Amino acid sequence: MGTYKGEVVAIYFPSWHPDAHYQSWYGRGFTEWELVKTTKPLFEGHHQPKIPEWGYFDESSPLWAERQIDLAADNGITVFMFDWYWYSGVRFLSDALEKGFLKADNSNRVKFCIMWANHTWGAWPATTGIPGMAGQHIWLPIRHWIEDTENACNYCCENYFVKENYWKIDKMPVFIIYDISTFIKLTGGQESAKEALQRMNDCAKRWGFPGLWFIANIGCCGDNIYCCGWDRVPDAKGLGCSGVFAYNIVRTPDYPYLSESMPVVPYENVINSHTYVWTKIEEKGLTHFPVVTFGCDVTPRWHRGVKLPFDFKKLSYEPIITGNTPERFGELCKLAIKHSQNNREPGAIFINAWNEWTEGMYLLPERRYGTSYLQALKSALQYV
Repeated sequence: MGTYKGEVVAIYFPSWHPDAHYQSWYGRGFTEWELVKTTKPLFEGHHQPKIPEWGYFDESSPLWAERQIDLAADNGITVFMFDWYWYSGVRFLSDALEKGFLKADNSNRVKFCIMWANHTWGAWPATTGIPGMAGQHIWLPIRHWIEDTENACNYCCENYFVKENYWKIDKMPVFIIYDISTFIKLTGGQESAKEALQRMNDCAKRWGFPGLWFIANIGCCGDNIYCCGWDRVPDAKGLGCSGVFAYNIVRTPDYPYLSESMPVVPYENVINSHTYVWTKIEEKGLTHFPVVTFGCDVTPRWHRGVKLPFDFKKLSYEPIITGNTPERFGELCKLAIKHSQNNREPGAIFINAWNEWTEGMYLLPERRYGTSYLQALKSALQYV
C-alpha cells in the first residue's frame, strides 16, 4: 500500500459570511447559518439540525480560514475548489476566498481553484415561506456574452491565477464551468461558446500563462434518472474542455418509486449510482475526475412547517440520503481513488463538499461524528 498521488479537491461553498447582497435581501448579518439553525427533523432518526462543532463562524475571517486550511491539509485535502459567482461583473459571496483564504498566513498549505457557478440565484422556500423550489424570486439572473467572459478572465488572472498556490495543470490555471449547457445557449450556440473560451485562453496567455485548463461539470442536470449528462462530454470536448466531472451524484434508479411518506435513499444505493455514472462518463473518452458525494439533505432550504407525506417531486425537493456513515463514505472514497488511478493523467478526485451544510454535504466537524469523515478520507488515501 502507498499514498494516493493525485489531487484531492474539496468543493467549498462560500455562503457562511455576511454579504452585501444577502443583507439587502434578508437583513443585517444574514448567512445560511440562519437556515441551519432553524431546521427541524421530519422523521424519527432524521439528523437535523446539524450542529457544527466550531459554531456558526464567519468564514471571511483569515483566522477561521487558517483553521480550515490546517484541518483540510492535515487530512489529505490538497485543493479547495471555490464556488465562484460572477453575474455580468457583479460578484457575490467572494469574501470567503478574497478576505479569508487568500489572507490566511498558511494559505500555501492548500491549493485553490474556482468554478464559475453560472446559474441563476434565487430565493429559497425557507426564506419566503412559499413551498417549492420553482417559482421563487430571482435575485441574480445569469447572462453570458463573449466580452463578459473576457472581463471575468481578466479579473481571475489578476486576483487568482497569479497566486503561487492556484491549481495548475501543465502550468495552465484550472478553470471549471458549472453549466456548459447554459453557457452554450446564452453565448449564442456551440461556436460562440467555443470562441468565448478561446478568448479566455488568449486572455490568460496575455498574462503569461500557456492557456487555461478547462473542466466542465456535467452533473446536476435532467438528462436521465441519474441527473448526470455523460452525453454532454462531446460538447465539452468541442468547446475546448480538457476534463469533466459531476458536481454530485445523489439520484438512484429508485427515484420514481420513492414514497411521499418517506422520501429517503440509502447511501449504499447512492454508492452504486456513483460507480455506474463514473463508468458511463469514462466511456466518452475525456479525462474524468470522479466525485465522492458526502450525502444529501436539503431540508434547511425547504419551507418551514413541511410535514410528511408531501409531493416532493412536485416541489422539486431532493430526497434525503440516509446511512452515509463515515465508514460508508470511506468506502466510496476508496472506489473513487481506484477509478482515478485507472484513468489517464492527471489524477484527481473531487469531494462534495467541504461545507455545503444546507445541502447536507460537509466534512467540517459536526457534533454527531466530529472529524470522523475526514479521518475516513485520510485512511482511504493511504489505503491505495
